[in-house]
Amino acid sequence: MHKKKTVSVVTPPSQAERAVPIAEHTLRHFEETADRVREKLAEGSPSPANALASLNAFTDGPAVRRVSQNSDQLRRALVALLAEPAFSRVVAQDEDGARRSVFVSRAVPHRTPSDGSIAVGYHLPFGRIAALPIGGSILGPGSQTFTVLEKSTLYAKEVGGIWDSLNTFVEGEDFAAFTVVSLRELLRGLDVAEEELDILEAALASDRAAAVVFEGRKRDVITRMALRDLKVLDEYQDEIFRLPLDTRLVILGPPGTGKTTTLIKRLGQKIDLESLPEEERDVIGATTSGEAQHETSWLMFTPTTLLRRYVKEAFAKELIPAPDERIQTWDDYRRELARNRFGVLRSAAGAGSFVMKDALPSLLPETVAEQRAWFEDFEAWQLGLFWRELKTNADILAVEGSADVKRLGARLREALPSSVYGPHPGALISMAAMADELQALIGGLKRKTDEALNAAARQALRADAGFLDTLVAFVGTLTESDDNEDPDEEDEEETRQIKLGREAAVEALYRALRAKARAAASGRSLGKQSRNGRLADWFGDRSLTQDALRTIGTDLLLQTAARRFLNTERRLVDGVGARYRRFRRERQTEGRWYRRDPIAATDLHPLEVDLILLAILNSARTLLADRRIARGHAQGRHAALAPVLSLNRTQILVDEATDFSPVQLACMAALCDPAARSFVACGDFNQRITEWGSRSDDDLKWVFPDFEVRSVNITYRHSRQLNELARAIAQLSSPDVPEAQLPQRVNNDGFDPVLGVRLGDRLACASWLKDRIVELERLSGQVPSIAILVSDEEEVIPMAAALNDALASSNIRAVPCPFGEMAGQENDVRVFDVRHIKGLEFEAVFFLGIDRLAQRQPDLFEKYLYVGATRAAMYLGLTTGDDHLPTKLATLEGRFGKQWL
Repeated sequence: MHKKKTVSVVTPPSQAERAVPIAEHTLRHFEETADRVREKLAEGSPSPANALASLNAFTDGPAVRRVSQNSDQLRRALVALLAEPAFSRVVAQDEDGARRSVFVSRAVPHRTPSDGSIAVGYHLPFGRIAALPIGGSILGPGSQTFTVLEKSTLYAKEVGGIWDSLNTFVEGEDFAAFTVVSLRELLRGLDVAEEELDILEAALASDRAAAVVFEGRKRDVITRMALRDLKVLDEYQDEIFRLPLDTRLVILGPPGTGKTTTLIKRLGQKIDLESLPEEERDVIGATTSGEAQHETSWLMFTPTTLLRRYVKEAFAKELIPAPDERIQTWDDYRRELARNRFGVLRSAAGAGSFVMKDALPSLLPETVAEQRAWFEDFEAWQLGLFWRELKTNADILAVEGSADVKRLGARLREALPSSVYGPHPGALISMAAMADELQALIGGLKRKTDEALNAAARQALRADAGFLDTLVAFVGTLTESDDNEDPDEEDEEETRQIKLGREAAVEALYRALRAKARAAASGRSLGKQSRNGRLADWFGDRSLTQDALRTIGTDLLLQTAARRFLNTERRLVDGVGARYRRFRRERQTEGRWYRRDPIAATDLHPLEVDLILLAILNSARTLLADRRIARGHAQGRHAALAPVLSLNRTQILVDEATDFSPVQLACMAALCDPAARSFVACGDFNQRITEWGSRSDDDLKWVFPDFEVRSVNITYRHSRQLNELARAIAQLSSPDVPEAQLPQRVNNDGFDPVLGVRLGDRLACASWLKDRIVELERLSGQVPSIAILVSDEEEVIPMAAALNDALASSNIRAVPCPFGEMAGQENDVRVFDVRHIKGLEFEAVFFLGIDRLAQRQPDLFEKYLYVGATRAAMYLGLTTGDDHLPTKLATLEGRFGKQWL
């Protein structure tokens, strides 16, 4: 008989047993890192002057700033490490089969761990190991390839000097993923089990330790209003945020897929010079800001002030200094450019003549939907007008002047481009070379015409001693005209000083006489009811014959013609607003782009301001791209282009890009430093809730034809039920919308959304909401983050008041957030107009009055509903005043329940 072999069966370790070495190693790393950081912070930072071996006060300014900047960055990094020593622990195997533990942190650790582990900043190339899936490989230290065997996502927390990691998620190649609620509690339980001699106590302690470990990923309840903080991007997002600096990129994807987080993490990596490869640092060195100012040379746009606030918080977590001037809404930035930079809008100190009015009914509906064609029409028209007017003025000089003037006019004709489309910097440079001759011509003619007008005024005064007083009185009866009464009125280079009394009256008279003289020389009449016409008619022919007027007029026309060729680049840029006024008048007469209803010449819709700004920026950028003009600007010439050059930013970022029009996005793109052309945007066409927003890839590629479009589709926000509902809503307007994927190894099951019907009355709606909110507190064990969305700003305050009364017995407060302004405490229920909550997420969302929204916004109804519904992570409620959902949503009604408990 053969003796049977005994086969020993090795029982695989339990999840708690697997977690123990992870917990011990992680907490030891936290403690060691924190101790070393405190030592470093206690040492203090050297002054910039002492950090340089030798200091030259005249030449080393940039070096001093750089050392100071490095010192600030180091301190921020140390403070960040003290708050969070690591957010990921990876066990990887090198080519020799050796296993190494890698701790990844937001900031670059300044020392190697004493136990031989590797500590690396996420921004560095090897930091990508935290984003790799199990089995993924990456080149690491010693040029060895490391393969990921195990990963732990850490959530560091220190209380009273004791470190812990909460809800640590662990996954590996040979075991099921699990979550450890508290590493500290896990070890504490096992410590008791080992130390206690009592068998019962030991068994109970072991059970307590096991109770903090469970299979899968624990879902966190959202208790505060904020952007989701994804510790680690997934592999695909990580690849996107590491694309080269000089990339034009659009990230598209459904809500909750981490688009904004990817955007922010990318910026954090790109302003960290130490983490960038040499080729990207070369790009930075060629920008206007250079390395010295690189950290601050960026600008991000968001569609709402509320989102702007929470984006700032997310920047702080990524160690990115983000003052208000670097995170802007387009509404604010547009006004700054149009009013203070380019003088398009009227101000007390500026020369602008336009007034922006948000509700101005000037545009046809199709204009809003076809902004690319609208802008292209205006751009071609205004550039054509600019060059045609120059040709007309060159012809005047070549035909009407003396022999010398005619020769000058002929040379100007030759300098003009053959095409009227485009800024043509070469032609502007050629004309600028004749500036001295033009100035001499203008000066001689101006002395002649000024003397003729002075003589006329003196003669009138000699004939009537009370002439000046009578003139002052008459001028006082005149009103300013909005329209340019005289298209040939000279626009002298010097700014006229403000004059009062007699001096102002004489100046007004001279202006009217010049207008009358130009009209006489050109064979036309002056408008009788215009300011100039009435004043010239009052003066009559007291001391100027018709022949004298024609002679003066001819000289004035020659002056005007010559003056058009001085500072032509300024006229090209600064004259866009005046040319737009003429364009609008002409197209309105044709019935194109504009309503036929009367529009005040000074009034502009915000989208019209966008059009003017883009034309200004495009022309200026084209001129600055010419090396000769760029070189001249560096030498102090071409001052008119300085305001545009000062707008250069190495990186431009746009959140919720689909809410911005193609023209607005093109304006933002024009702010990119040409050496880097770094532009990154993110958005979702299904979330577009502006009538003017971008609608397709074609709209985006109109801004940059070489846009790289990347899509992300794993949503980290929604339960399975809400993800399915979101896709069904999106399909109402976009049948082919791709399905958003849910993350693996997470229990994604949640609750069906609920529907309240016949709730058109505010008090009845508030009572229904109170019942649902009490249910939420019972389910969550606390009041989670809750948003109440209404479809009109006028409903925000009344609804909050009614709900606050209904919740009083539960000691829960409802607060209004008018116009998206933040209010209340974290456990308050907040009431918003749905237009202001893009980009945010809440544990629960109630969208009220769906039937009223369908009536008020028939074209954008599905978009608003999609945006509102996708703000919810776990709980969603809708109300309607009818017995059922609106007809458009009839197919969705079966997805809704009546209550959660």
